[in-house]
Amino acid sequence: MNKVSWILIATLVTMGLPGAASAQEEQESANPLQGVWSVTAMTPDDGAMIEPSQPGLFIFTDGYYSAVYSLGADPRPLSAAAFDPTSEEMIAQHETIIVNTGTYETDGSTITFRPVVAKSPEFIGGHSKMDFQIDEGVLTLTVQSVLSADGEPAPDAPGSSMTLRRLE
Repeated sequence: MNKVSWILIATLVTMGLPGAASAQEEQESANPLQGVWSVTAMTPDDGAMIEPSQPGLFIFTDGYYSAVYSLGADPRPLSAAAFDPTSEEMIAQHETIIVNTGTYETDGSTITFRPVVAKSPEFIGGHSKMDFQIDEGVLTLTVQSVLSADGEPAPDAPGSSMTLRRLE
């Protein structure tokens, strides 16, 4: 190939071909959940929306997820001595955060999370099912069920929901 051909190919690759989907568009059409999502609002099962919510991120790859988010409207409690919480402070901090990571699969508009690591050991080996809807970069997750490894349902979980905004 001559120098002009290489320059033309490089220019076309850099600019993208007309009508060709970008790598991100192809990825989203294959798996619309894939990417990084920021929690923007939460609605507990009592229906009282918290907006804006405390920080949270969901990261979806092909079949794997990681979720870390704070519960409630108030900022998480700090320790009086940084990085050295009392027992009471640890309990308060533990109660205000959800952490789990593992695998997921979708079936239509239902997503099933299967944690491999979780803040609550009972959740490891269990699963949660949620309805999901994506509309213009906004993901809504509505809880159907959350079950421990031995099939025990989590209290107050069904009906709660959260809204997330796509970051990338």
